Amino acid sequence: MLQLDLPHLNVLTKIDKIASYGPLPFDLEFYTEAQDLSDITVHLLEENPMMRHPKFEGLNNAVVELVEDFGLVAFETLAVEDKKSMMTLLQAIDRAGGYAFGGAEGANDTVWQVAVRDGLRGMSVRDVQERWIDRKEEYDELERRKMEEEMKAREESEAMNEYGDDEDLEMQRGVSESGIKVVRNPGAA
Repeated sequence: MLQLDLPHLNVLTKIDKIASYGPLPFDLEFYTEAQDLSDITVHLLEENPMMRHPKFEGLNNAVVELVEDFGLVAFETLAVEDKKSMMTLLQAIDRAGGYAFGGAEGANDTVWQVAVRDGLRGMSVRDVQERWIDRKEEYDELERRKMEEEMKAREESEAMNEYGDDEDLEMQRGVSESGIKVVRNPGAA
C-alpha cells in the first residue's frame, strides 16, 4: 500500500452474513479501525490450535506490529442488499479517488473543509454493527413489512390509474365480487 501511487480502499464485504458465524470477540469497530491488534492474537490461538506453534506466534506478532506502526490499515463495510451501505462505500471510494474534492460547489473551500463537510459520511460502523449483527432479525422484519406496505400501495395506485376515481374503484370492487364484468367505453360520455 505504501508503494502504490493509487488510492487504496479495504472493504469488508458480506457484512449481512456476519451474524451467521456466531458472536464476534470484539465489536465490528475493532476490525474496521484495525487499532491495538495485539488483543486479537489471543483469540487467534483459541480459534485455531495450529496457531500455537512458535513460528506462527512470531509471524502474527510481526504482522500486528507492522500494521500498528504504520496505522494505515482500515476497512469500510459493505452489505450488498443495503442501499445505505452501498452509498456509504461509494462516498468512501469518491473520497479516496479525490472525486469528492472537485466540482464547482464550494469552489473557495479548502480540501480539508470539503473532506469534513456534512453529508460526506453515510452509515457509521456502529450503525452497521446494530443493523447486521446486534439486531439483524428486527431490522429484517421491519424491512419485510415496509416492502409489503410499498407493494400494497403500488397495487392500489395501479388500480386507481386503471379504474379512475375512488367511486369507480369501489364500484368495481363490489361488482367484481358479484361476478359481473364491467366494460368501459372511453368514447361514450
